[in-house]
Amino acid sequence: MIIKGYIFSILYALVCLALAFVAYKLGLPKKYSRKMVHILVGAEWIILSYYMGASYHFLAVCLLFLVILAVAHFKNLMPMISSESDNAPGTVYYAVAMSLMAVICLFVEEMMYPFGIGVFCTSVGDGFAGIVGQLVKKHNPKVYKNKSLLGTLPNFACSSLVAIIFKEAFDLNLAIWQCFAIGVLAVGLELITAFGLDNISITVGVSLLAYAFINYPVINEYFVPIIVTPLIIAVVLEKKVLTKIGLLFAMVLDAVISLILGNFGFVMLCAFLFGSVIIDKIKHLKKKEDTITKKGDCRDAIQVMANGLVPMMMALLYSGTGHVAFIIGYVAALAEAFADTAASGFGVFASKVYDVFKMKETKPGLSGGMSIVGTVSSLCAAVAISTIALAFDIVNIKFMLIIAGAAFLGAVFDSMLGSLLQVKFKCKTCGEITEREIHCKKPTVKCAGFYFFDNDVVNFFSGFFAAILGTVLYAVL
Repeated sequence: MIIKGYIFSILYALVCLALAFVAYKLGLPKKYSRKMVHILVGAEWIILSYYMGASYHFLAVCLLFLVILAVAHFKNLMPMISSESDNAPGTVYYAVAMSLMAVICLFVEEMMYPFGIGVFCTSVGDGFAGIVGQLVKKHNPKVYKNKSLLGTLPNFACSSLVAIIFKEAFDLNLAIWQCFAIGVLAVGLELITAFGLDNISITVGVSLLAYAFINYPVINEYFVPIIVTPLIIAVVLEKKVLTKIGLLFAMVLDAVISLILGNFGFVMLCAFLFGSVIIDKIKHLKKKEDTITKKGDCRDAIQVMANGLVPMMMALLYSGTGHVAFIIGYVAALAEAFADTAASGFGVFASKVYDVFKMKETKPGLSGGMSIVGTVSSLCAAVAISTIALAFDIVNIKFMLIIAGAAFLGAVFDSMLGSLLQVKFKCKTCGEITEREIHCKKPTVKCAGFYFFDNDVVNFFSGFFAAILGTVLYAVL
């Protein structure tokens, strides 16, 4: 059996290369001949798993192919499988992934079938994604960098189908929805992984998720952040929602909160993030240059921490105590942040804005100002985010309304801090009141508030206020 495994695996690899070579010589562009090999070579797993199983022989064949492909890449011995667009040795990475998973299977034999799912998601899913994406040029919008919609959809369909076939063929403990979740993860990893490394990330990532689904039912409580995070990263980078350092801090917050609160905590974060992005887009419909706020729409690490540190603290307190009141605080803090974002975003459309704490009219967009449009939007946003806790059966309607109330009062508290304590400057050239230290290309002078009390500090304290108010109200009612 072992000898047959060596013979058949090597012969099959030679047949795949020969077919690609003939097609290449007959005029098939190498971007297709290399994808042909990419798709066909996945069947090596069938040969090796049948004849060798989880053994050192399986690993030996993978390492043999790794050496051959590495030499062929650096010596350009196989042009029909080389990349046209870059020098990334994608085929070599494929062999690296196979070798890595073969090593894992030596210690965890139950990984073999999940390993097969990972291999075929890479070979078939990623392979057909590349072919369809290259063949269809018209009416094929880009979803992320050079990745197209009509390339991404076949990847999802093929990867999901691979998982379903393995489920039925080997009687694996996978639900249909989990097979589709595997397809989503394969798409996300293919989107965000550069330099040909998706051949490693998809194979390893999908294999590990499939193994967890099969053997650890508790993973169902965390599958949303696992499969959606790569897609979130792709959107954030493409739309420039966060700076790179801001994204790093956001990923830390995401990891901590998702680990503690699972799918619920992650969905709350996503609702706040994408809700804020949508509001920012609506805000720009005003088509008026922002000369007041200090920072733009691309949020930095300080802004991420200002809005995310309190929710993370609440999640950690819940982890340490198990008291549901801290989950209420978590929701209230995020709801307040979203309520404040809505108030600022829709408030720019108001015809009149008042600083109720100083009893005077003020400019739209200036911290401390309140309007009917902004206030109503703030209340609606607080309720909208709070309903997520209701949907996950974390709270009943009574406490959902308490959360929404705490979040709304937190947004009002934000306006109070913005009016009375937040630093403001006056432009010496045009006389405008602003939050910027440079205006009209010249330094401004402080006219109100404290230097250290900027918008990020206000956001932190207003989120803290909402979290504490929500927690206390839950505890006493």
